[in-house]
Amino acid sequence: MELRHLRYFVAVGEEQHFGRAAARLHVAQPPLSRQIQDLEREIGFPLLDRLPRGVRLSAAGSLFLNDARRILQDVEDAKRRAERVALGKAGTLRIGIATAVSWHGMVAEAFRESTRRGARRASSALCSSDRGRAVRPTGCRLCCEHDAVA
Repeated sequence: MELRHLRYFVAVGEEQHFGRAAARLHVAQPPLSRQIQDLEREIGFPLLDRLPRGVRLSAAGSLFLNDARRILQDVEDAKRRAERVALGKAGTLRIGIATAVSWHGMVAEAFRESTRRGARRASSALCSSDRGRAVRPTGCRLCCEHDAVA
């Protein structure tokens, strides 16, 4: 079963007419009808009752229509989430900061501001003695440190 089958079925189920569904999908009616027949053959039962003027959803078709809509929405949501990560608009950045560093909250405040704009937050403070050991195991991508000038 392909997503195309689900998209086609949703259009036919909502329009309850092959001609209108074909126009909505910008495809010819005969291939649309064949795709729906292929889908019905694949799942093993009819989804539509064919009428002289259009179609009507069978009981199974009505249930399948709701599930097909949900599946298509889930796929679209997954695409949007992955796109946000790919574009750097979402995801997780782990930052380790030595607690001895005197940045007066500047980094923490900038990090908090980024989370207000939709980034996820995973943070922990590291003291100087733990810094070297903790960065790699926790998956930190950035470690900020400051050497005291004597």
